[in-house]
Amino acid sequence: MDNYLDKGYSLFMDNYYNSVQLAHKLLKRKTYCTGTLRTNRRDNPKEVVTRKLKPGESVGKYTKDGICVVKWKDRRDVLSISSKFKNEMVETTNRHGQKKIKPLAIAEYNKYMSGIDRQDQMMSYYPAERKTLLIKALLSYKSDPVPLIRPQISERHFPCKVEKNHKNRYIRKRCRLCASTGKREETIYYCNKCDSQPGSL
Repeated sequence: MDNYLDKGYSLFMDNYYNSVQLAHKLLKRKTYCTGTLRTNRRDNPKEVVTRKLKPGESVGKYTKDGICVVKWKDRRDVLSISSKFKNEMVETTNRHGQKKIKPLAIAEYNKYMSGIDRQDQMMSYYPAERKTLLIKALLSYKSDPVPLIRPQISERHFPCKVEKNHKNRYIRKRCRLCASTGKREETIYYCNKCDSQPGSL
């Protein structure tokens, strides 16, 4: 973040990074943050974390400098934090056309993070990529509609499934990565963008 602090950027992060303390530090450097929050983080407001909610209900609390922690009951409890967005509910529409009312901070987080989360999920299917560090953080500048800044990736590699046989079943092959360490594991995934198409033997 060294090149982006003190410039009014807004940072979107998942619960691995977020905390009330970090949000305070970033706000002092003129940097806003929004994202999900783990319930056991230090300085979380207890009255929010321990509140029992019914589906669709939410509760929130602000710190003195305007950082908002919100708990919302969807299918499960979702805790979020934001130094940019207010504790208000908005209507959203998912890719299936279904409408739902959810906290503004959660709606904005989903808007910016869904692509990165999907890429991370796809990477998890492919063993050779599991040691690759993917920083799930996005930046947007103030409220202006400018391109998001994200970690630079020279070329994206996604796992592909091997072809099915005449019985419409996948032919499982040995995992190339596991084989290199002497283990025998089988997989149906490989990378078709690499010259040697690694992943399976």
